[in-house]
Amino acid sequence: MRTKNLLKALTICAILSSLAACSNNKSAESSSPNNSPIQASPSATSSPKAQETAKGTKINVTAKEMVFQLSSATAPAGPVEFVVKNEGKKPHEFVVLKNDLPNKKLPLKGGSLDEDAKGLKNLGEISESKLTSGATQTLQLTLTPGRYLLVCNLPGHFQAGMKTEFTVK
Repeated sequence: MRTKNLLKALTICAILSSLAACSNNKSAESSSPNNSPIQASPSATSSPKAQETAKGTKINVTAKEMVFQLSSATAPAGPVEFVVKNEGKKPHEFVVLKNDLPNKKLPLKGGSLDEDAKGLKNLGEISESKLTSGATQTLQLTLTPGRYLLVCNLPGHFQAGMKTEFTVK
């Protein structure tokens, strides 16, 4: 009987030691500067944070049907690399617009955003022919402080909500 109790005690100690080790690992990870909280837009999810690289800031973007999910909704001014993966079933495009307009005043033209309107400036894009289902493409831009709008402007996509704000500080 004494051996059984000793075995139970050793088993419990081993389990508690394992849990403590796992707990310490997680707290070390969360205190790391690379895992600080995400500043996300309403359409962003808990993806990895924006990564600072030698070439600037890397933002991971997931495109799905009528939504963009960003690893971060903000970046410092300078080089920004958007790595866009289409996990949806439909082709999408990824357009980066400098936006000086209030969201309620975004001009529409034929059911899509009027990219040529005053107050919007197209800075770069990945076309739908390159962003087919399953494709990953990269767009590198140098951005100045301000408000940006990231959109898929294919017919019906923008109006269905495939847009998100992005801020450069």
